[in-house]
Amino acid sequence: MRHWALSGAAWIAAVITHRIWRMTPPGTLGRGLSDAASHAALALATTLPLADRVPTPRRVWVGVLIGALAIDLDHVVAARSIRLRTCMTMPSRPATHSVITAGVAVGWALRWDCSFGLGVGLGLGSHLVRDLVTGGAPLFYPGRVITLPERWGFPFALSLGALGWWVSGRLPNAQS
Repeated sequence: MRHWALSGAAWIAAVITHRIWRMTPPGTLGRGLSDAASHAALALATTLPLADRVPTPRRVWVGVLIGALAIDLDHVVAARSIRLRTCMTMPSRPATHSVITAGVAVGWALRWDCSFGLGVGLGLGSHLVRDLVTGGAPLFYPGRVITLPERWGFPFALSLGALGWWVSGRLPNAQS
C-alpha cells in the first residue's frame, strides 16, 4: 500500500516539475533541473506500484532512474558540447531517443538482471513518453520526429505502468 501512496506523490511531483519546466526559459539551469526532475518523477510514478511484486525492488528503482536520466547524455554527444545552453537548445532530440536505442539498452539490461532490466525499460519508456509530448522525438530513427499532444502523456505513462505491472508478475521469483 505504501508504494501506491508514493506513486501518487510521484505523479503529483511529475506534474509540478513539468509545469515548472514549461515556465522556465530554454537553456537555463532551472530548465535542465526541472526536466531531469520531471523525468525521474514520471519514471518513479510508473514503477513504484510494482515494487512489491519483484524480488529485488531496489534494482528496479536503480534501473528506472538510470533509464529515465542517462539517455539525455546523448545531447552532449549530439551537440558536441558540455555547455547546457548548447545541449538543451538543439533543433531536435538526438537520434538515440528512439525505440531502437531503448530496445538495445533494455535487452542488455535484462540479460544482466531481470529486475534491473524491467526498471531500465520503464525508465526509458517514461522518458520517451514525456519527450513525445514535449517537442517530439525521432522514435523510429531514421524516420521523422513524432510529436503527441500533451494530453496523451498521462494515459501513455499509465499504460506503461500497467505493462510493467504485468511483466513484473512474470519475472523469475516474482511475488503475486
